[in-house]
Amino acid sequence: MKHRLAHERQAELRALLTEHGAVSVAELARRWDVSEMTIRRDLAALAAEGAVARVHGGAVAGGRLRFGARLERNRAGKSAAAAKLATLLPERGCVYLDGSTTIYHLAEAISRRGGLTVATNNLDTFMALGRNAGIEAILIGGQLNRETDNFVGSHARRVLEGLAFAAAFFSAFALHPTLGPSEPSPEDAEVKRQVCGRAAAIHLAVDHQKLGESAAGCWATDPARTILATDLDPADPRLDPYRTAFNRIL
Repeated sequence: MKHRLAHERQAELRALLTEHGAVSVAELARRWDVSEMTIRRDLAALAAEGAVARVHGGAVAGGRLRFGARLERNRAGKSAAAAKLATLLPERGCVYLDGSTTIYHLAEAISRRGGLTVATNNLDTFMALGRNAGIEAILIGGQLNRETDNFVGSHARRVLEGLAFAAAFFSAFALHPTLGPSEPSPEDAEVKRQVCGRAAAIHLAVDHQKLGESAAGCWATDPARTILATDLDPADPRLDPYRTAFNRIL
């Protein structure tokens, strides 16, 4: 496994990304006994071809984080988790929907009703909300993260400073029992962290495939005001490690 030439490493990188979807710079450096800088050069070469998308600490298969690619991945599990949050939507006021494909399913439910102001940092979600004249939709602009199709950065954070939310609805790329929710992009995680600080209630929907995993950009929720919804039965023992981190599990 060691002392491979660049083209050999890159060929194996493609195979690893096809199999696992994501790779870590540190793990690959140990795997092949090369420097992390060497791995970053390999990833940069593959990124230039569009084969990978660079994320903090590693890379994912090219296009894997794009909204369209995520939308159909485990659609049933995402829809089941998001459906549990539909009953928690307030009758009025301002709410936030993140740019996840899980919460996109909730946007479809909101679009069948009215009376809410809804902010999001994802264009697809914004367009779904805008189809209902009874919804006042706000797009949080900023710098477009072309890997996730979400708006992030300093401008997005400045807009959020002028908003307060009765409730915020999120999903996460991964949910670890001690590290909490996380994203491959620290910029996406920072936006979610800021929204949590401006929301009276926090609701997190994840399908069970994300449990026990972690990514580079961690963001924190307040256990006292956060509800977790999954596609599992709330009594499922797989949820036991998370019970102290949330006010309630649906």
